[in-house]
Amino acid sequence: MAYEWKPETVVGDAPIDAVTFTRLAFGAPWVPDGAWWSAMIELNETSIDEFEHAVQQHFAQDLLVPAAYDVNDRSARPGRQYVAIFARRALLEDLNRHGNGYGVVNVHLGMVTSADWLNFDAQPNVVSSIEVAPDTIVTGMIDDGLGIAHELFRKSDGSTRVDYCAVLPTPPDVTDAHTSQGRALDACLIDRLLQDLTWSDLLDEELFYTQTGQIDLGAAMFSPVSLQRSHGTHVMGLSTGYAPVANVTSRPIICAVLPPRVVEDTSGISLLPSLCLALQMLSKRASRFQTDGHPVPFVLNFSYGNFSGPHDGTDEVSRLFEQFLAADPRQKRWMTLPAGNGNLARSHGVVAFSDDGPGETNLFLRVLPDDKTASHVEFWMPYTDARAPRDFVAITVTPPFGTESATVNAREGQKQTLRDSKGRVVATLLYTYEPDPTARGVITLAIEPTASLSEDRALAPSGRWKITTKRRELSPDQRIEVWIRRDQTLPGYRPGGRQSYFDNEDYQRFGPYGRPLPVDPPGDSCPVKRSGTLSGFADGSSPMVIAAYTHQSHQLSDYSAAGPLTETPMSPTPFREGPDAAAEGDQSIVTWGVLSAGSRCGSYVRLNGTSVAAPRVARLASEHIGTCEHTAREWLAHAVQEAPFELANNPARTRTGQGGISIPVNWKVAPGPT
Repeated sequence: MAYEWKPETVVGDAPIDAVTFTRLAFGAPWVPDGAWWSAMIELNETSIDEFEHAVQQHFAQDLLVPAAYDVNDRSARPGRQYVAIFARRALLEDLNRHGNGYGVVNVHLGMVTSADWLNFDAQPNVVSSIEVAPDTIVTGMIDDGLGIAHELFRKSDGSTRVDYCAVLPTPPDVTDAHTSQGRALDACLIDRLLQDLTWSDLLDEELFYTQTGQIDLGAAMFSPVSLQRSHGTHVMGLSTGYAPVANVTSRPIICAVLPPRVVEDTSGISLLPSLCLALQMLSKRASRFQTDGHPVPFVLNFSYGNFSGPHDGTDEVSRLFEQFLAADPRQKRWMTLPAGNGNLARSHGVVAFSDDGPGETNLFLRVLPDDKTASHVEFWMPYTDARAPRDFVAITVTPPFGTESATVNAREGQKQTLRDSKGRVVATLLYTYEPDPTARGVITLAIEPTASLSEDRALAPSGRWKITTKRRELSPDQRIEVWIRRDQTLPGYRPGGRQSYFDNEDYQRFGPYGRPLPVDPPGDSCPVKRSGTLSGFADGSSPMVIAAYTHQSHQLSDYSAAGPLTETPMSPTPFREGPDAAAEGDQSIVTWGVLSAGSRCGSYVRLNGTSVAAPRVARLASEHIGTCEHTAREWLAHAVQEAPFELANNPARTRTGQGGISIPVNWKVAPGPT
């Protein structure tokens, strides 16, 4: 099939987010115009009430602001704030334009959401406070497939420790007048179901998760909790699981279940709208636990990551987490995040030019066959405070079957599309500008899937794509940072996405003994780098970011991602070089992973990764947050000194932070005094 590049004209104001633009314009033509989408918007000097009023003038029937935002939330007018919404395509296209007139400065598109799964009549709920013991610490979790009925989350009398669970991937309960999406389960409802569905001391777990909304086999709705092993249950077991015999009453759990759709396909369907809504719902619930009128401390673990973003701490995810951590000034909130597993993924590149070197450089992108999700490559320009950013570089792209594109410069309005013989768009090369505080331009290459079960879907060619970057106004001391968005389908989900990666011939993958090299070789000139692979979600100043090590060999796990971040004048303080510390992610090279809860009562399974290292630190943090007067990262630096785990080969600080920490997990032991 022949492919040809076509210059395109950006009609009207320039788009804000390239992925949102391509998905609405080209990636989802089969979605009806009246369909509802989840989205996360960023408001600048605008309240939710003001935003709603402005939208009503033109799109009266196209917006739903969830009931999780109460009257005070809607009237508040901070400098910047993130809000989860549901909207239709016409409104989203209008919002995703610079100078849109609604106070919106950023848009991230989630998934198509059926109107039957939204409660348009839901109203904000007033959450009443409860008095708890002084040693109470609220523990939180946001993940997919949470097996909340597992015995590690119960007391000695069989009742649940889960005070609240927001199940987003389910139709709303008609009896719940306060939830716009999904269902909200409280402890009373969970306990009633545990009691009603138990016969001869055995819980009918399939029926339990069906009635709580996580399993619906009749509707062909996939849920990880229907499998023997689910990521969420495993992680929650590590962070806040205790055997019933321990009779833990001082660690109530609040949690949110993300829709599997946003976890299964991370290529363009942003999980930010669901994450933003989940954080808002848990934030309200966390503040209700009080002692003498003051909320007790709260520790939240979120074991997810991504490869893309500016990686300088100014991205939307980092600022969303800071918004959540500061939402209730009366409550001390700590958060743990994984460093990411992309160290060897070949997902990061650096483009730089010397005065006496060549004026162009090539990155080769390997796009795999049978990839049912889109691939995205982001070229982030240097920070600039100029009103008109400089034209740093020009980029051309040559697909496996087709001609080289015309250049797309780092200037507003620059756009090229690759079309097949039927005129359908299979790739887009587009420049956009990320406003303050990021203040950086980005050229995004968006490639459609290479396989589909739909006969009329436009497919991109698989193979080796050549991306040429030509120097224009980039100075020798400046760099273009390049990242590929995560595209791989996670374990437990049906095959779909296959991770694209950089395939330059001068990239040295293996060392002299055939093992993968976990760090870049000295003097390496290849533009593909292992350094700078720290998760795009883990760049903020407040959360604790955790790498993973292998216990038996005392080595940092090869997959554990590394810093440093891209430092700019707008980077947050304190600036991070990489992870804060490393915790156990694997028992040994042969016995990979660590044991924790399976999806069903009495089951224990293995998972590995920085995702299982982070909740170990969250567990330890919940034992100390009540008496610690320092920040979370300051406390962790001290905790590493108190229980060090020596790592072999003296890994760099950009990979381990303060070093390894030993945190044994004993589910039968209750937490100590705080």
